[in-house]
Amino acid sequence: MHLSRLFLLLTCLLATGAQGQSLLWEVSGNGLTKPSYLFGTYHILRDSYLQGDTLTWSYFKRAEGVVVEMVFDSTEVNKVAQYGTMADKNLIHLINASDYKLVADEFNAMTGQELSFYNQIKPIIIATALSVAYARKQSDTLTRFTGQPIDMYFVNQAKLRRKPLLGLETLEEQLKLLYDRQPVEQQAQQLVRLVKRKSYEKPKGPSLTDLYLKADLEGMWNLFQRESESSSDLYALIDDRNMRWMGQLRLAMAGRSTFIAVGAGHLPGPNGLLNLLREAGFSVRPLTNKVAFAQTAR
Repeated sequence: MHLSRLFLLLTCLLATGAQGQSLLWEVSGNGLTKPSYLFGTYHILRDSYLQGDTLTWSYFKRAEGVVVEMVFDSTEVNKVAQYGTMADKNLIHLINASDYKLVADEFNAMTGQELSFYNQIKPIIIATALSVAYARKQSDTLTRFTGQPIDMYFVNQAKLRRKPLLGLETLEEQLKLLYDRQPVEQQAQQLVRLVKRKSYEKPKGPSLTDLYLKADLEGMWNLFQRESESSSDLYALIDDRNMRWMGQLRLAMAGRSTFIAVGAGHLPGPNGLLNLLREAGFSVRPLTNKVAFAQTAR
């Protein structure tokens, strides 16, 4: 499966239908003096979503601490360029001329930008940009939300409200995972396949965005299973990280009521956070989370 498509999927996915239809979960028991709250985010969602999801916002405000995947430090911006560019390679030399034209035309149509400006950007970044553009085009609802990316909004609000803030990973760890797992030659071929696949494959059923906004957990999980072709990407992007995060989450929840916001793909499955928390002895239950979408656009 194309890694950028998988990464986009993992930002949308939650739990199976058997686990309850909610984006927000309460974690209690196992020695916790106060409950904590686990929220599955969608990384390309904007913060005006929370105008309709007042339940999640209320639990964020009452929490005494906040945990997110990563706390971005503006002083580290050079690392993004370091990991995201190809110093001695060029996209135009990684794929043949006809495929380059195909990708360039598609990139221009979807983003309004010339691909030639990004020839030394790693192909996975270009592919992810296209995947996000496809998601926005397929879902009219997504384009209605404005403001900051929702994960960044939680970080900024935690700082504004002086809540203790923990990042589960560093920027460098995330960049290595996303940009360096595959050789750029393989990334380039996957970029071509993404564009070719889009040209002959029509969307089947509701988009991931629409399923997420409806909290249709069974629908999202079924779509995820259809799209997944390899377990190796799943292990690196989800299972391994979840197991490493558990120790930090235990400590964060032990001292205070904590609001945990991570990509929703980290919640489901045998090594998902929901199951790992249960196996560790915590009680995990879904909280009703129906969003008033009519009130979210501004």
